[in-house]
Amino acid sequence: MNDGEARSGSTAEVELEMLRRRNAELERELAEKGRVEAALRESEARYRGIVEDQTELICRFRMDGTLTFVNDVYCRYFDKTREELIGHSFTPLVPDEDQRVLDRQFAKLGPENPIVHTEHRVVRPDGSIRWLHWTNRAPLGEGGASAEFQAVGVDVTDRREAEEEVRRLNAELELRVAEKTMKLEQMVRELSAPLMPVADQVIAMPLIGFLDSARAAAALETLLQGVIAHSATTVVLDITGVAVIDTQVADAMIRLAKAVRLLGAQVVLTGIQPRIAQTLVELGVGVGGVVTLRTLKEGIAFALKRGLAGPGRQAR
Repeated sequence: MNDGEARSGSTAEVELEMLRRRNAELERELAEKGRVEAALRESEARYRGIVEDQTELICRFRMDGTLTFVNDVYCRYFDKTREELIGHSFTPLVPDEDQRVLDRQFAKLGPENPIVHTEHRVVRPDGSIRWLHWTNRAPLGEGGASAEFQAVGVDVTDRREAEEEVRRLNAELELRVAEKTMKLEQMVRELSAPLMPVADQVIAMPLIGFLDSARAAAALETLLQGVIAHSATTVVLDITGVAVIDTQVADAMIRLAKAVRLLGAQVVLTGIQPRIAQTLVELGVGVGGVVTLRTLKEGIAFALKRGLAGPGRQAR
């Protein structure tokens, strides 16, 4: 073998060795890539398993509404297959009123407000109306047409219906309380200004406790209705149980007496305590046209005598 042949053989061996090394490197790279791909597949499978095990509806979508991912719960909820959803723009049937609210809330999504909670109605494929609560997350990074939003939804229909039932029951309770309050107020008015028929064409009303403007007005209404109902010619108004009286109430009593006289009946005022008499004098409130007697007993006796004497004559 000459020198040229020797050099040629040596070069071939070097190149062959380099090819072996390169092949070994490629095999290692392929093996590493295989391990990475296997790890990615395992991670994806683990992630998908976690997502699919959730009871919530989970989806991702682009700005134009194109779905890029949906879990099984989402598919079952809307009675769609993955093939019908992924790569397509699917918007559940949402009432117009809810859609307007939804649009306003979605407009708030952004870097400074990355998560927005929405709650709205949807119409299911079977026609039933359900409520969904969504947690919407804005895309990370620069965004753009390929940016993906993520949303996690929960059916909150039972909770909404329970809240509505509570509101209905509260409204019903408030109505019943209002009705009870009105009845109690009516009972209090009747108890605070009871009207008692004493004899034919004679009625009496004893007033007890603190007599304010409201009670005076209620007494006036009750008394006038009683005069008409009983065709009364004499009304005995007893204030033995009234401890304090002011200008407004005293004036209301005088107006009451005048109103009764306009109906053709005589007012007999009984039970004026010394303190009230002094107050009436100090206030300059006159009781002209009103018969005043010391006790209810005397007032009733006066009314009975007046009835026997006839309405046109004054009993003595």
